[in-house]
Amino acid sequence: MAKIKIENIGGTGDCEVSGAFSQTEIYVALLDDFEKVGGVKARCGDAAAKNLTELVTIQEQHVFKSDCGFTRIKAIAETVKLEGNQLGDVNKSPIFENKLTFQLLGSRPEILGFKRYFKGRELVVLATEYGSGQVRQIGSAEFGAKFKEMSSLIDAPVEGENTSTIVVQDKQLYEAAIYNFDIELQPA
Repeated sequence: MAKIKIENIGGTGDCEVSGAFSQTEIYVALLDDFEKVGGVKARCGDAAAKNLTELVTIQEQHVFKSDCGFTRIKAIAETVKLEGNQLGDVNKSPIFENKLTFQLLGSRPEILGFKRYFKGRELVVLATEYGSGQVRQIGSAEFGAKFKEMSSLIDAPVEGENTSTIVVQDKQLYEAAIYNFDIELQPA
């Protein structure tokens, strides 16, 4: 395992820290649509990370196959949530389960079709943090994300809710990685 010098973790280094995700835009792509999915550096071995940032930051831009790219969807404001939880025996092989939850407004055919099209398929999903602007990624070349839960709700009262809730989940050796490259959208 590479020796990484660790200094100044936490504290007041960030001017203003906030929760939430910005612009409520989520980007979804099929894992099969990539020529190459960039990854984070390993914790040990010849190409091990040399600093903490390399352990969670994707090192190369993703490359799509011809005529492929991310689908941009618009989530309801303040419904996008990211959770990263350690799973497994801490003495054997702990990993992180990453979950991105968001809601879509309405029940138009495009929303229902989107859910059906992507269900059960391996994905790479991106979302941008509000405060830091960091783009977080669920899914990798080794372990694609999947829609773990999908539900729809159309309330009885006229003023009630009409939403779809989607939970995207993956399991990785790290929390949802940081993607610092341009987000390539599907060609028009």
